[in-house]
Formats: sequence, structure tokens, C-alpha cells
Amino acid sequence: MGLRIRATALAAAAVLVGAVAACDGPPEAQAARTPFEQLAADSALGDSAALATLPPALSAWLDVRGLLTPEAQRSLELAECRELDSPDPTLTRRRLRLRLESTESLVLYAVADADTGTLERVEFVRRRVNEGQRGLIWERERDRTLSTWWRETPWGLSRRVERGEIPRGGPVPRAMRALGRQLLTLPCEGRAADTAEITP
Repeated sequence: MGLRIRATALAAAAVLVGAVAACDGPPEAQAARTPFEQLAADSALGDSAALATLPPALSAWLDVRGLLTPEAQRSLELAECRELDSPDPTLTRRRLRLRLESTESLVLYAVADADTGTLERVEFVRRRVNEGQRGLIWERERDRTLSTWWRETPWGLSRRVERGEIPRGGPVPRAMRALGRQLLTLPCEGRAADTAEITP
């Protein structure tokens, strides 16, 4: 019994030493991460849970994680990932535009603090011809998520946009932040659309 207690104490001491060593400084690989990569890694579990709790119909429309890789973008006819100029040098702005098929396209846009990686704004717009266009905008300043909808008409999208706010703390705002973090860690290697139009 004494040996078992001693072994347990030694194991606990080893864990404590490891924890103290970790406090002395982050591993080199962790220190080399950008602020965006660090936040994405820290939030990965929660981000995945947020997207997993979306209602099925909304998940099919909003969960585009599978498209946020260079490999996925290379398989598309049109793709463009671009760092945008910012009037505020402390902010990073990035936009991804994809044509999924001849009748469907999406745009994902994120703004974040360049030093800390903290998200300031995320926008998502997806259009399906003959169905319409839906958009979501999350902004950190007021912690507000705005939903927008344009109805499809025989002449294109309706000029009348329907708007509504989505409650704080639910899966949609969290899913938006998850996509924004993933976009900011994505290497912008997607083929440029050149003069081709992304929007169907």
C-alpha cells in the first residue's frame, strides 16, 4: 500500500513540475504561431461544438469548413482569397470569394486586430439562384448578429431586403466567429478569379 501511495505522489509531482516548466514560457512551436493561429487553436473545440449545434437546415447552408482549405479551393472553378487594404493599420481584413457551381456562390469576410487576433467583424453571404441570397453579419462592438435575406425574382434578386437580429449567445454568432477565425488562418492560395464574376 505504501508503494502505491508513493508512486501516486511521484506522478503528481511530475505533473506539477511539468506545469511549472510550461509556465516558464511557451514551446517554440506555440510561440511561432500568429495571433490568429493561437486563437483558432484555443477556440477549436468550442468552434466545432458551435457549428455542430446549428439546426440541420442552417448547418447545410452555413457550415462551410470543408471549403476553407487550399485543396478544396483548387477543386473549384473560381476562387479568390485576398488580403484587403485597411484604413486602420491595426486591423487585418481578409475576403474569400468562391463559386461553388454555376448557380451558387459565397463570400466570407473577416476583420480582426492584427496584434491580438481578436475578431472585430465577420460577414457571410451565400446565394443560390432560384432560391435567393442569405447573409449574416456579426460585429464585436455591440455583439450583434444581423440576418439578411434577398428573395429571388424572375428579374434577379429582390431590391427589398429582409433584416432581423439573432439573439446573442446562440450557435449562429459562435459559428460566425468560428468561420472568421478559420478564414484568418487560411493561406490565401486560392486561384484568383481574374476578371470572371464570382456572383452567379
